[in-house]
Amino acid sequence: MDKGMTVSKLMMLLMMCFCLNAYGQIYKIVDKDGNVTYTDQAPGDGSEPMDLPELSVVTTDYAADQADADPDPVLNEEDENSTKALRKMYSDFRISRPAPEETFWGTANAVVVAWESSAPLQDGLMVRFTIDGAAQTASAENMLGITLDRGTHTVSAAIVDASGRPVVTTDTVTFYVHQQSVRGNGP
Repeated sequence: MDKGMTVSKLMMLLMMCFCLNAYGQIYKIVDKDGNVTYTDQAPGDGSEPMDLPELSVVTTDYAADQADADPDPVLNEEDENSTKALRKMYSDFRISRPAPEETFWGTANAVVVAWESSAPLQDGLMVRFTIDGAAQTASAENMLGITLDRGTHTVSAAIVDASGRPVVTTDTVTFYVHQQSVRGNGP
């Protein structure tokens, strides 16, 4: 056995013991003007560390591993209706009509908005469209007809559960409604 290796291991062990002994020590220093400073560094005047009261510990029923749990505690990951499973099932949920940046001409301001997904809508779930920031009534239908003024509009959709909480939402789609004028401007 290498004598140098043994000495270095012994020195390391002694240093660890010294560090552990000094760890957590708090010193109170009061200067000549009465200013109080608390530090973990021993002052050079040979002061002794403060005796601090024991920490209070409160136990709860909350488990630390719940921080990463499903946001809907009633449902678990194995349940096919859990929020996590539904998000995966409807990962391709999107607005299918109108197309992004689509312009509607001469439709008497009537527009049909629609959504699509490869998975059918499960019982208890609804789709709520939001048009120009205003939420529409939730429905199980995959489309909604609406009359809009001329101009720029936005639409998004969300699959919501029975209590109205969103499960998954689409990206917002911007589209335009224009009408032909007597001057003949059009598409």
